[in-house]
Formats: sequence, structure tokens, C-alpha cells
Amino acid sequence: MMARHKILLHCLLLLLISQCAEVEVGRPHSSNSPLLTEDISLTDDSNIQIHLKRQKRNVNQQLKYELDVALNLTGNFTDRALKLFLERLNPIQIQIENATFNITNITLTTVCRHVDNETQCRCDGGFIWNSTFCDKYQSCSVNITEDRSCDCIRNEPTEGTYCDLPTVSTTPTQSTVHTTTPQNTTRPITTPTTVSTTTTTMSTTITTVSTTTSLTTQDNREKQNYAVRISELSFTDDLNNPSSSLHKNISEEFNSLLEDFYRKLRPDAILNILGFSKGSVIMLHEVTTTRPLTNEEINSQIQNLSPKYTAELLPDDEIPCQDETYGITNYNTIAEIPCQNRAGVMKRRCGKNGKYEEELDFCVSQEINNILKAINSTNLENTFSNLLQQLSNATNVVNISTPGNVEAVVTILTQISNVNATVDKTDMENFLETISAVISLASIDTWKVLTNTKNENGPNPSSQLLQSVENFNTRLVLQNDTLHIKEENLELRAARFGRQNNDSINVTFANFPIKEYANLSANILISSEEVEDTPNATVVTIAYPTWIDILPNTTTFSGNFLINGLVATITLNVKNPVNINLTFSRRNRMLDLNTAVCAFWDFNGNGAWNNTGCKREINGENIICNCEHLTSFSMLMSPDLIDDPALGYITRIGVAVSIGCLSITIIIEGSVWKRVTKNKTSYMRHIGILNIAVNLLIADVWFVVASAVKPGTRACTAATFFIHFFYLALFFWMLTLGLLLVYRLLFLFHDLSKSVMKGISFSIGYLCPLIISVITIGVTYPRNSYTREDACWLGWDKGYPLLAFVIPALAIIAINLIILTVVIFKLLRPTIGDRSRSNNQETETFKQVVRSIAVLTPILGLTWAFGIPTFQKGSPKAFHYIFTILNAFQGFFILVFGTFMDKKVREALMKKFSLSGFSSRTTTVASTSTTKPSSKLNFSFHSRKKKYVLTHQLHSSDNNPSQRYSSLS
Repeated sequence: MMARHKILLHCLLLLLISQCAEVEVGRPHSSNSPLLTEDISLTDDSNIQIHLKRQKRNVNQQLKYELDVALNLTGNFTDRALKLFLERLNPIQIQIENATFNITNITLTTVCRHVDNETQCRCDGGFIWNSTFCDKYQSCSVNITEDRSCDCIRNEPTEGTYCDLPTVSTTPTQSTVHTTTPQNTTRPITTPTTVSTTTTTMSTTITTVSTTTSLTTQDNREKQNYAVRISELSFTDDLNNPSSSLHKNISEEFNSLLEDFYRKLRPDAILNILGFSKGSVIMLHEVTTTRPLTNEEINSQIQNLSPKYTAELLPDDEIPCQDETYGITNYNTIAEIPCQNRAGVMKRRCGKNGKYEEELDFCVSQEINNILKAINSTNLENTFSNLLQQLSNATNVVNISTPGNVEAVVTILTQISNVNATVDKTDMENFLETISAVISLASIDTWKVLTNTKNENGPNPSSQLLQSVENFNTRLVLQNDTLHIKEENLELRAARFGRQNNDSINVTFANFPIKEYANLSANILISSEEVEDTPNATVVTIAYPTWIDILPNTTTFSGNFLINGLVATITLNVKNPVNINLTFSRRNRMLDLNTAVCAFWDFNGNGAWNNTGCKREINGENIICNCEHLTSFSMLMSPDLIDDPALGYITRIGVAVSIGCLSITIIIEGSVWKRVTKNKTSYMRHIGILNIAVNLLIADVWFVVASAVKPGTRACTAATFFIHFFYLALFFWMLTLGLLLVYRLLFLFHDLSKSVMKGISFSIGYLCPLIISVITIGVTYPRNSYTREDACWLGWDKGYPLLAFVIPALAIIAINLIILTVVIFKLLRPTIGDRSRSNNQETETFKQVVRSIAVLTPILGLTWAFGIPTFQKGSPKAFHYIFTILNAFQGFFILVFGTFMDKKVREALMKKFSLSGFSSRTTTVASTSTTKPSSKLNFSFHSRKKKYVLTHQLHSSDNNPSQRYSSLS
């Protein structure tokens, strides 16, 4: 019987594929093919159904069909025998005319049997029934997954749908496949199988493609999530419980309302309510349609949802997130789940467009958690030294830089710092070793996570840790007069003022081992006069370079500031006010010294920088701070751009002038192109000038776009990329003009074709800047350093992407200046071969190229020489004015020196406007004959400074020959 089934199935597949081929080539066929809708008997007691699920065309003009073949078989067949039967069927290759059909894979997906007086349909081959079928037909699976899918149901689906892959969400719909009911059968088996076929129109090529699973729904439908807020409802926990009566009632009511609503907009819409969240009640639902809906369409009708409810459609970027693990969470809200086998939680923030952001590990390691438990259950005055030792050891064993571990360490150290007990050298060493571990370079991103995920009313974790350090320092008892502890990320110096030692405390911190902070230094000076009334006063100073990137830059005073100096904590066991002097070096030397502010960290509220009681002095390249109290200090500087209305007006006017001149240049080049590109040198020169104008024009347009775009957005990133690319292309086309000079000067007897020269020029002009631009964004964008925080231009603070523009631009300017020096030197000392040059047009064009580069390179180079400093924070205002003014005339310079100074262009324009007779360099005597010249005599002679060429043209039919004289200097 198996052999007979195999032959009949082969024939049936051949008929089906033939019909598909007829449809594809446009042959007459029935619109309601019985092959897809009717049962076809294999035997009297067996039948087969075939359903064409989907049809796809790929780029190689192949057709791919996925078929569901349902076999109704009678007889005592085991699953193993059935699989062996199907495996022997493939691969099947069918040749029809000039096409080859390959059945590449047959997979058993669903087996339905009578078991214990009921029909059970079980999935095979990794396929499953989704939750909709498992709920509707009752699951007979031993285990049900978290998403309520199963591999067995207790009836054969009436929808004609079979098991599907886990990644595809299937909604029961009415199918055209008819199910044959077996009569007088024992243990009937329904075997839906997936058959993938691929075709090619080339008879000589046989292509075999493995089965692939499409993630689209039936009929190429698309799924889209939407969220509607219902104001009249209040959220309760029962709405998160699918088995509760409230959940069922609300789901049924709104499933009907929303489905009717969406089907008025799209008749084929299928609705699936995903769940509910807080905010009155926000209803997250999925809509499946062949043509996606827009928010405008929904908003125009959403008020008509029901007279009973007020519905509000949430914007796409604010819809709740939905996940099997984290459930449904509102936009910008953090969802939490317990950690597996560890204390703590895992967190995910719901981001824009219903997408969860990266998962955050707030789990606590076993070693840290044991200390955390001991902190809350023991007498810390007696045990804190032992716990500090354990904590210091744990930092060498576990990954201390995870958010969960750092948060736990902050809690532990905060409680220990508040213990009323003295601290010795060992305690301080263990304490600082732990501090150094949690403020390491690897932990900086973790601190940003802690700051962004803290409770609104809770303390800032970094501020909390800094305060614990100050509290712990006040309990230090020196066994000697000094103490020096140096860790990788901090350094402590403690000293005691002696009774007989009147020396001041003068401490310098410098030469930190971390490369990113190697240029930081700070000097702390406290006069002995400040502690005359306190014998044996002890001062403890700690400097931490990494805290620059950990503490927030929020301030109690107005303005935008960055921490630009070493953070230093100073504690002194005196009650009276103390004057101290601190000298800071700058981390970022590009920031304006005049914006520097001396400030201390104020622990009130969430913590902020406060400048009360501190005065600033500028001492060369350093900042001196004089403060009247003790705490943690640093120096802040402003990164803001110069806000000058005059610069704004000059910029807008200048860019408009530049765009106008460049447009005129392009128009002129296009109008006189044929007249001025008659030799290769001239042709390549004008190609270069035209591309320089086009690139500068497009760059200026993107500059205008960037000024209207909000920094930090994707549009800002795109604008920065295109500005970078087109400005680079401008310089690389200047380089091609320089290389043209070198080629025409040094390779006199080597002649490249016009197409080869164009290919080389366009490769240099566009491929090189494209490679640089792509590499720059590819390397710096993932690190969030590609653009500036306050402008749409290449960043500088991290990764230095601005160098990807500065270095190529300055290098090209230098190369062109060297080329010009060589060319001018050679022109002033011509060789004998040069004197014999007879092609006047080539010579004139050659000189014009020299003029263009000689003028444009210094002008454009000078412009960007002043422009580069303006991209740095805190640059002097004079550079902004000079660059803005020069930038306004870049297009003007190209128009004048690249176009109008070209004699051929001027003559072509004069001829175009019938003004050729006014050329001052050419005198023409009109000829009265139009016959062909019979001869042409050339005479040339030389003087010391000039070469003169006399052209004598004779016409055979005229007694008054035309004579033309021309001179080249």
C-alpha cells in the first residue's frame, strides 16, 4: 500500500505544480481549481488534501511554494513507518518543458489519532499548537509552556489549520481546505506535511533550496500593536490574571468593540487583545491586516468606539511593551522579575514603540548577599572590621561592577560608615579597596544605570557612596603622623598637625595610572594657622579620578557645566571654619577657562554641585579654588557654544550667499560645457571644479538641515554623516586637481584615456571619503560618541571622531601646497622639452589649473584652519567670526576663481550672448571667402621672455588672405 501511495502522491504533486506553472506563465486556467479545494482519493479507503499556503518569488526569478498535504490513511501504521514513507518521497525532481521543479523537503507536522474514544492531534518535528487552539480544544499535553502553547489538543481543528512553528502566531481563520471524515476506520491518521518547492526558468540549472519558514501571517498579512486608554475603567490586579472573571468580561467586551471598530477601517482586520496595564486602563492589542493602519485613520474614528467609553489612542512611541517574561509594562516604566538562584531582580525598561530596552542585571552574588544579610543581623560595632575584610576579599572573586552588586555594596558601606567606632589603618585599607573596585573604569556605565533607574525620591547612589567615604574618614585614628594608601582608582593621604610642627599641609595628587585620567592633578594647601586651636588635628584627603564620570553634573546654580577637574574629598577634625586652597588642572583643555566654577558637592536632597563659599582664580592653565569649608570639591566648566545673535545672522546670510554662488557656478559650467572641454586636461579640470561646487552645495544644504534638527536624534546623526561625507569629498576633489597637475607635468609622454582619468578621479573623489565616513560612524556611533551633545557635528570629547575630518582635510591641503611649490618651481625653470610645447590650448588649460589650485587651496584651507577650532568647546569668539565670514564666501571664491577667471569660460559666455567681438586678447580679420584653406604655415620664434607664434593661413580663392596673430605669455 505504501508503494501505491507514493506513486499517487507523486502524480498529484506533478499536477499541482503544473497548475502553478500555468498560472505563472499566464495560460488559461480555472479560477476555482478543484485541485486546491476538493479531495482526491488515493484509494477507496484513503484520501489526500492539498492546501497551497503561500507563494513567493525571490530575486533569482524562482518560485517557492509551501503546501500542506493532508493524508487520511487507514491501517495499522506506526509513526515511524509513516516518517520512513515520507523520507523516501524526497528529494523529488520534476521536469516540465523548460523548468525544473524540486521538492526539497517533506516534514511531518501533525498526527491525529483516535485515543481512548477521543481524537487527539499531536504535533511533531518541533511544531506546536498556539495558545488559541490549546484553549479552544483543550490541551492533552503533559507540560504547557509559559505562553500557554502545547503540542497536543483533544480534537481536530475545524479551521483546517495544522501545527505551526513556535515563532509564527496563528489565528484560527476559515480555510478553504475540506476535511474528509474517515468512514469505518480504525486508528485513522491525518498527516499534514509541509512541502517546499522551488523553480527556475533555466532548464540547464537545477536549484535545490532547503525549506525556510516565513514569519509573515497567512495571505502576507502584517501585524501591528496598538494601545487604547479607557478613562472610565480603573486598573486592578485581576486584569493581569487571565483566569479572573473581570479579565474575561473586559476582554470579551472590548474584543467585540475593537474588532467591529477596526473592521470598519479594514474589513479583513483580525484583533487579538494582548493584555492590560495601568493608567486608567490601557488596553494593548494586536491588529492583523493586509494593509497597515495609520494612527491618523484610527484617531479620526476612535471617539466612535462606544458611547459608554472614552477611548484615547496612544502614540506609537508610547505604547506599552509586551514580553512573555516581563509581561506588559507601560512606556518608560521599569519591569522587574526575580533572579534565578540569586538574590535581587532583573530589570527592563519599556522603551519607545513598545520595545523593551536592554536587560539590566540587578542580581546580587552569593558572597555579597551574605555580607548584606550580616549587616542587618549583627552588632556592627563589633563586626564591621571583619565584614570589611570579607567585602574586600569578595571584590576579587565576583564581578563587582554589575548594577546589583554595586547597589548592594553602597548599602553595606553606608551602614558601616555610620557605625560609632574608631577606624584603623587596616579598616581603611579594606574600605578603600572596595571603594576602588566599585568606581573602576569598568563600572562607569553601571553608575549611569543606577542613576537612571533610581527611585524619584531616593538618594543618588554615587552621592550616597561619597557621603559614606566622608563619614568613614572622620573616624580614622592615625597610629603614625602620616598615612598613604594608593589604589588603582583613588589615593589617600592623611597627616596630623603636630604640637611643635607648624608646617602647613601641602598635598599633591598626580600621575594616575589610568590613561584616560593621566593628565589630572590637584594640589591641596591648608595653612597651619587654620588649626592653631586644635592640637593633633588630622586632615584626610582622597582624590578619585574616575568620579568625574560617575557623579552627576547637576548644580544648584544656573548654567550647563561639566566636571573638568579631579574630585577630592577633604576632612579635618576641627569645628571652626577652615580656609583651603585647591589648584586643579583641566581634563579638557579645549573648554574656556573663563567659564570655570569652583564648587563642592552638596548632599542635600539628591545631591548637586554648589559654589557657595568658593572663589576662583585663573593661574596660567590651572584653576585655583579658595573655599571656606570642608567636603568634596572639584572644578566645573561650561561646554556651551557661544550664543551670539550676530553670528546667527552672519551664518544664515553667508550660507545663503554660498549656496547662490555655487548654483550659478553649476549653471555656468553646464551652459558652456561643450565649448570649454575640448581637450582632456580642460575636461578633467572642469570635472573637478564642477564636483567641488556640487559637493560644497550639498554640504551647505545639509548644514541648513542640521541646524533645524534636534541634537541626539537619528536625523541629527544622518545630517552629521552627510555633512562629513560631502565636506570630505570637497577636499578629495581638490586633491584630484593637484594630482592632475602632477600627472600632466611629470608624465609628458604617458597618455591616459579620458574614461580612465574619470574613473580614477571619481574613485578618489567619492570612494575615499565614503570609506572614511562609514568607518567613522561604524566605530564611534555604537559608543555614543559620533555626534556632539549640543550640535549636529562630529564629536570630540570621546573617541575623537572629529579627527576623521581634520586629518584628511589638513593632509590634502598640505599635499596640494607641496604640489604647487613643485609646479611653480618647474614653470619658472622650463626645460627644453617644455619650450617645444606646441599645443597652446593644453598650455593655457595647464596654467588655469595652476591658478585654480593656487587660489582655492589657500582660501579653502585658511577657511577650515579657522573653522576647526570652532568645533571645539570654549573656543575664542574671534575664531567663530573669522570662520563664519570666510565660510560665507566659499561659494563666491569658487565662482570667481574657478569659473570667471577661466578665459575659455569667459569667451564661451560672450559667444553665447553674442559678445565675442569684444575679446581683448584676439584680433580677427574677416575673410571674404568660405572655401577650404589650401595650406597652413606656422612660424615660431623666441625672445628672452616670451614665445611668439605666427599663424599664416592662405585661401586659394582669395587675393586677400586672412591673417591671425596670437601671443602667449
